[in-house]
Amino acid sequence: MYPTQKSNYSYFLVKAEGFNLVLAHCSACHSSSLITQNAMSRERWLDTIRWMQETQKLWALGEAEPVILDYLSTWYGPKKSARRPQLSLHLLPKQ
Repeated sequence: MYPTQKSNYSYFLVKAEGFNLVLAHCSACHSSSLITQNAMSRERWLDTIRWMQETQKLWALGEAEPVILDYLSTWYGPKKSARRPQLSLHLLPKQ
């Protein structure tokens, strides 16, 4: 199922503390899929926010900024591995 209107883009984000702020500040300009396809540290998310403020006219986030950074770095932080775990031997085809 694909979202059919902008308000439905929240479907892609983890619903946790900070969700509403991220939805209000980030999804106002771009799809939430731009968030979900990234995996950045808190520092890198902050750098990205600063870049958007300097070049894309993102407004000052004020008191919302630390909450947004907590949310993004917790749910869309660096991945330990991009590879799936190895299959158990009993799941492999028999030769």
